[in-house]
Amino acid sequence: MKPTIGITGAWSVETWGHSEEHGGYFYVGSYYSTAVSKSGGLPFIIPLPHKNADLGEFAEEVVSKVDAIVFSGGGDAKRFKKEELPSLYDQQPFRYSFEKELILKAWKRDLPILGICRGYQMLVEVFGGKLMDGTIDGHKQNLPGYEPWHSLRIKEGSKFETLVGTREIEVNSFHIQAVEKVPKGFEAVGWSDDGIIEVIEAIDKDFVFGMQFHPEERYDVDPHAKVIFDRFVEKAIEYGRR
Repeated sequence: MKPTIGITGAWSVETWGHSEEHGGYFYVGSYYSTAVSKSGGLPFIIPLPHKNADLGEFAEEVVSKVDAIVFSGGGDAKRFKKEELPSLYDQQPFRYSFEKELILKAWKRDLPILGICRGYQMLVEVFGGKLMDGTIDGHKQNLPGYEPWHSLRIKEGSKFETLVGTREIEVNSFHIQAVEKVPKGFEAVGWSDDGIIEVIEAIDKDFVFGMQFHPEERYDVDPHAKVIFDRFVEKAIEYGRR
């Protein structure tokens, strides 16, 4: 039986500016579910609960029914100007509040976790790290996502080095916010050429990684991107057996 992989998504009321009366849409980029399914997982998009729900209770129900979770990126606040970009919470407050509960519940259960782009930044903030004030330049590429934008230097002896099997890979880049402080219990293990922290890993967890780039979009062209999802699904299978 394939392992069940939950994938978080955005709410168009918070991203596209739809009215709550309209209801909006819950959505996520197709590359996430495609990568999960190609690696042998059964992907499901995790919707946000209704506005009056107990977020902790809803999150507990979700984590009890999945074998791993991808905290996705995307759904960024295109309705805000770069120079006026608010905090991660203020960009998508309901999503942030729910995903915070989901991260804490998943962590407690030792679920395999993959945080990508915004999902990576969520891991950082939820566990006490910090994003840089303001925005950065040079990390939002004008090429398709399957094209690389910069190299990534990986810490020797890290779990991430073991995962991808090398000390350097090529990655894409679509972010304007960056991590300044790594949270307690995590370690920085990947950096861009200009020193931006691009990968963190949980010190005492088997498979909890946050990465600023998008391996799902390079799945078909880069074996290092593919192996991230292959191993993630393998860990989900192991979790399901436990």
